[in-house]
Amino acid sequence: MASSTPHPFGRVLSSPRAQRRLLIGSAVVFVAGAIAILVALMHGTGNAFVGTISNKPASLVAKDKAVPPSPAAFRVARKFIETAVLRRNIDASYALVHPDLRGRMTRAQWDTGNIPVIDYPAENAKTATFLVDFSYQTQMLLEVDLVAKPGSGVRPHLAFFLGLKRAHGKKNGAWLVNYWEPHWRPPVPLAGG
Repeated sequence: MASSTPHPFGRVLSSPRAQRRLLIGSAVVFVAGAIAILVALMHGTGNAFVGTISNKPASLVAKDKAVPPSPAAFRVARKFIETAVLRRNIDASYALVHPDLRGRMTRAQWDTGNIPVIDYPAENAKTATFLVDFSYQTQMLLEVDLVAKPGSGVRPHLAFFLGLKRAHGKKNGAWLVNYWEPHWRPPVPLAGG
């Protein structure tokens, strides 16, 4: 059954005067939009930078010089694994960690054991071999493959990245651990066929 009351909007559009006003209003809005687009396209920014920005040559970052791995860095890495990673004598590990890894943690906070170092119950902490990814004067990246103690309930073996930086970025600064992350990727399932 149709409604006997006409819709208010339909009543407005049925009037020729309202239709004419709507057409004129639409045309004015269209012309104003077209003019705005033309002004934006024609104006452009052709000569926005008329002067010289700088008369100094660009400063380039100097490449680090590759050097043989430092035995001192290996000692720090080994002690870090034996303390922070195994969660034994955590107090001793505080001095081995760079602020990049430690953040703003105080020694008292560090000593609680709630530290930003992934723990792993490595059976081979004293004997694990380090693989050098790169070695520069002020930083090194190592890989170490740790084997878990039997019955520990974790992955049986896991590789880690261990990064070291010299304190204060100086070439003769003490080596400190600044990075510790597992080198593990989830397995990709084979496509069924």
